[in-house]
Amino acid sequence: MTRPDSSSLDAGCQVGEFFSSLLGQMETWSKAMGKAFEDFGSPTRAEIDTVIQPLAEAMLDRKDLPLVGAGFVAAHNALSDAEWHMAWWQGVAQERLLMLTMESAGETYSRREWFTVPMETGRGHITGPYVDFLCTDEYTLTLSVPVLAEGKFVGIAGVDMFVESVEKLLMGELENIDARATLINGGGRVILSVEPQLAAGRLLVPGWKESIETILPVAGEDVGFSRVELRPCRDLPLAVVIPLS
Repeated sequence: MTRPDSSSLDAGCQVGEFFSSLLGQMETWSKAMGKAFEDFGSPTRAEIDTVIQPLAEAMLDRKDLPLVGAGFVAAHNALSDAEWHMAWWQGVAQERLLMLTMESAGETYSRREWFTVPMETGRGHITGPYVDFLCTDEYTLTLSVPVLAEGKFVGIAGVDMFVESVEKLLMGELENIDARATLINGGGRVILSVEPQLAAGRLLVPGWKESIETILPVAGEDVGFSRVELRPCRDLPLAVVIPLS
C-alpha cells in the first residue's frame, strides 16, 4: 500500500503539532539572532552573547515548554574574535555552558546532526533521541533552525528537551491516536511509545522516509509484531506507527 496524501494522515499525527509549533517559534527567534549579525557586521563573542542571552533565558522561562537548554551555536569563523562559539544556557538555573576547549568542541559540534542538517537544508530539524555527552548525559531531543544574516548561514538556534519530559507532555496525545502507538524519528528510532517494551532510541522502522509504502516491516523479531502502519507527520522528520501483527 502506497502513502495517501498527507492531509489524510493529519488526524493520526496531532502529536507532531507540538514540534511544528516550536520550530515555528524558533524561526522567529532565529531572525532576531540573524539581525544581530546584520547590525554588528561580524560580531565579537561578547556582542553576540549580549543578544543571545535574553532570548535564551526567555525561552527557558516558558512554563509551557519542557526545555533544558537553549541558545546559539556559531558557524566556523562567523564571529570576529573566535573560530567557534557556543552561546548556550541550560537548566532551571539557566547556567551558561562553558567549553574548556572550544576549538576541539567546535569541530565536534560542527559535525553533529543538529548543526549539519539546518546548515545543509536551510530548514529546521529534530535530532534524537541521543545521549547528549556535551551537555547533560541524558537522552535528549534537540530542535534546531538555521540562523541567516543577509542570506548567509552564520549558525543555528537550538533548544534541548529531555525525552522523559516530552513523554510526560505528549504521551496522552499518542495514546489518543492508538493504544499501541509509537513516535519515531527520521531514522526510524523510537522517540516515545505507548508500548512499554519499546525504549527510546530503539531502531524500529529503518528507511521509512525513503519508502512510499504505508505498511512497513519492523526491525528485530522481539517486539511482538512484524509490521506497522506508518503515519508521517506532514513535513517533519517524524512519524507515528501503529502495530498491525
